[in-house]
Amino acid sequence: MNAYGNKFRYIKVGGEDYDALMHHEFGHEWWGNKVTAKDWADYWIHEGICTFGDALYIREFDGEAAYNKLFQSYVFKIENKTPIVQHPDMDEESAYIGDIYVKGAFFMHTLRYVMGDSLFFPALKKFVTSPKYTYDNLVGTDDVEQFFTQEAGRNLNPLFDMYLRTTDKLEIHVKQTQPDKYIIQLQNISIPLPVDITTSEGTKRMILDSKGVSMVSTTLPVIDANSFYLKKVIIE
Repeated sequence: MNAYGNKFRYIKVGGEDYDALMHHEFGHEWWGNKVTAKDWADYWIHEGICTFGDALYIREFDGEAAYNKLFQSYVFKIENKTPIVQHPDMDEESAYIGDIYVKGAFFMHTLRYVMGDSLFFPALKKFVTSPKYTYDNLVGTDDVEQFFTQEAGRNLNPLFDMYLRTTDKLEIHVKQTQPDKYIIQLQNISIPLPVDITTSEGTKRMILDSKGVSMVSTTLPVIDANSFYLKKVIIE
């Protein structure tokens, strides 16, 4: 049974009537009823991935720019006071914080960017249709991490830890070494990640790590302008 209380108040998305809460509650037939969390600590699987599904509706009917704008607004809704995956056997009241919705969805947004659409979307469908993870087989955050790590073919544990098990944000350091030269590096994560960097030459997707990359630009580089990451940019 799903609860609905929006009184059928529709807005227009892509020229069609859209009720965000109705769409979200239908989404729980997949994330909640078909894929079911084994512990209150894992309820971001229900609410976060379901909320990400709401964003995919916006993307489908209003386009990629509208989808990106939605997640840019989510940055300001995330409270980040406590991790969304805390300790096992926690109670419902402690588990049900707003961040299991918005930060959980934002994590899936980041995961999509890191994996790329060609891997991410087939993996998401595979997860929600696999007998191993559906119906009577309850799942936890570790199961989600292991599955997407396997599908990505790379270690995603530091990303899962940062977004789900801590309140840390990705720290990106920008150091100017000459009037038109910069070194840009990741500060607090042990895996390389793709990052969109906008310079005077345009926007390029670069693979950043703790060693950093050198960039030439007559303007201060803009890091991750479309907000694919929850981040802190440190400029020196």
